[in-house]
Amino acid sequence: MKITSPQDCDNSPKRRIVKELNIAFAEANIPALEEFFHPNIEWDMVGDRTIKGLEEIIKFLEGIKVQKAIALNLEQIITHGKYASAVGILTFKENKIAFHDHYEFTSAGSSKVRKIISFAIPVK
Repeated sequence: MKITSPQDCDNSPKRRIVKELNIAFAEANIPALEEFFHPNIEWDMVGDRTIKGLEEIIKFLEGIKVQKAIALNLEQIITHGKYASAVGILTFKENKIAFHDHYEFTSAGSSKVRKIISFAIPVK
């Protein structure tokens, strides 16, 4: 898989976490994703659904048989305190998805994601 990301992504621990989290999503690596998620995580897929709880999110990901991307282009990663966001494009064999994800960690020093708000649209 081809991965591109801002060169300054390694400036802070939180930016590295967000980068690694997005790589795990792109690789459809459910066990790796579990390590990033708090047990009481909430994932709001804007315009689609909201899933609450780690077990339910894992069931959802396994149920949709998440595919591995062939490319991940992280255009921006922004962090401040316990909040972060990532903007980019996931490329699959037959389609591309532009995404903008907002993450809330349990605290500024935590590596566990408590809430995700995802905006995703197909691109040509």
